[in-house]
Amino acid sequence: MQKTNNKMRKAVLAVLGISAALAYSNQAAAISPASLPVLTAGSTDTLAGSAPVRAWSDYGTNNNYGWTHTAAFRIFEVGNAADLLAGTRFDVSVDLKGNLSSATPMNSPAFSLWTSGSTPLVAGAANGNGYGHAWSQVRGSLDGGVADDPAGLGGDATLGSNGWLGSGGGGNLIDGHNGWIGYANAGYSFKNGDGDYIQGQFAGSTNPSNIGQYGGGASDPLNGTALTNINNSSPYVNGGSATLSTAEALLHLSGLKAGYYLIGYAGSCPDVNANGQSCGTAGAKAYNLTISSVAAVPVPGAVWLFGTAMAGFIGLRRNKKLAA
Repeated sequence: MQKTNNKMRKAVLAVLGISAALAYSNQAAAISPASLPVLTAGSTDTLAGSAPVRAWSDYGTNNNYGWTHTAAFRIFEVGNAADLLAGTRFDVSVDLKGNLSSATPMNSPAFSLWTSGSTPLVAGAANGNGYGHAWSQVRGSLDGGVADDPAGLGGDATLGSNGWLGSGGGGNLIDGHNGWIGYANAGYSFKNGDGDYIQGQFAGSTNPSNIGQYGGGASDPLNGTALTNINNSSPYVNGGSATLSTAEALLHLSGLKAGYYLIGYAGSCPDVNANGQSCGTAGAKAYNLTISSVAAVPVPGAVWLFGTAMAGFIGLRRNKKLAA
């Protein structure tokens, strides 16, 4: 019976589109993100669309989580089959900006990135043990935190707010913190429902020093200032920084490993901050998403060893000549 109901929900949402998703946000969530073209060395993926004004930072009541039903999600693959096999790494830029040619551009775009490693990504769905309504912007799947259960589904609190993204909720993102890559938030800083401080372009009432849990900015505003909003403990990325400006969130990732990634994005306008945010009117806001890459292939260790040996050999010959 439950499976039949789930199929019926999906069919209704598919027919009615986003308006149905908005109205149905108190039911079990499921996402089926479309995939962007494979991102190889020197290539760029672009996408234009619209997403709600605050779905990345809040769509529930005073919880400051992202909201699954209304945020936009896309799957993208970095590198081809040969790159995955070789473990090639890429320098990748993810740029989400308001579409200024639209009458309703997104003023405060923001996004988060996760990975399923070298395994093709499967998006999770809420079930009796996980959650799918809300997600934490800076945590991996099954990464603990405070379980969010706004619809009273009776889920397992040990899975945390992102349990639905990992193996416990039907998804296959890398379990634990390593499955989360980074974020960029061109809106206000705030503290989410897991107690994580989310760094943005402007200081907020729940994060007045504008310091994110994984960031280091201290000025207000941080317009054009590089922030370290990258999960440096993850083996899938070597580092990077975020640059925030009006209507644009740009994340530079260095050494992103070939594999499969999920991006969740929308506008950022946290409700619980009494900042008088200039979020614009409610509803969908137009954006342009651009993801570009450059292959960052390190010099193989054997080459370094050969170079060292050659240098030693040349030095030995020089010493012999001096001795003669």
